[in-house]
Amino acid sequence: MKTTKATFDRCQQLRRLIKEKNRAIKKAPRGRLELATMRGKPHYYKVETENAQVKRTYLGKKDVKLVGELAQKAYDREVLRLAEQELHAWEMLAKYFPNKTVEEVYDTLSPARQKFVTPIRPTDEEYRRQWESVTYEPGYFKPGAAVYLTDRGERVRSKSEQLIANLLNRLGIPYRYEYPTTILVHGREKVWRPDFLLLDVRTRKEYYLEHFGRLGEKEYAENAFEKMKIYEENGMYEGSNMLYSFETDEVPLDLQLVERKVRRALHL
Repeated sequence: MKTTKATFDRCQQLRRLIKEKNRAIKKAPRGRLELATMRGKPHYYKVETENAQVKRTYLGKKDVKLVGELAQKAYDREVLRLAEQELHAWEMLAKYFPNKTVEEVYDTLSPARQKFVTPIRPTDEEYRRQWESVTYEPGYFKPGAAVYLTDRGERVRSKSEQLIANLLNRLGIPYRYEYPTTILVHGREKVWRPDFLLLDVRTRKEYYLEHFGRLGEKEYAENAFEKMKIYEENGMYEGSNMLYSFETDEVPLDLQLVERKVRRALHL
């Protein structure tokens, strides 16, 4: 079957989604949710069919968890149906696709030709090189502060940030440490420096990674939660384009968890 990388990636994404939704539906409660509006207010019912008999049960305030589970089940079923249809369509159409996309034509040229050609889209290697070549002023370190150097030789503020930086480097993920970012804070623009800015070279999408290292301290924890709130107000949502890592004096950084989060976000 002829296929392009974009087609392959989409099919893989759909297959993962189908598997995920099948598992979720299997674990969901029996029955389906029915919604009726009375006097402008929604009323929820659980509907089950047993031995050709339809059983309809009213769900009150105490059943709000079940309402949510049944609503999610209905949503998952529709997502599953459409995902299966789309995957089938991609598989049917795949035989008509060219062996490569227009963006991949450049990769088929010899190095001797490539140096005279301007591709319609920078290659992954060129895009990465351009992204990593961006220069910026590093953050301020107080005199006498502890010095932690990463494998790339840059200075960071803690042992945990050193471990995270070295992890990203080991995984081959381009990153910038404390890259200045304009954030709207209570209506005013301020320059913040999230700990890491990551690049998914394949999709060209950027992710922030913020580490909170002293959550066992009350004032630090309160400031951290306020910071998370402000990030969300600026469209930086955990799991979407923001990743968090945590630790306290009693609970050290779980580097394996950080790696799983990064891998999942960047589909590594």
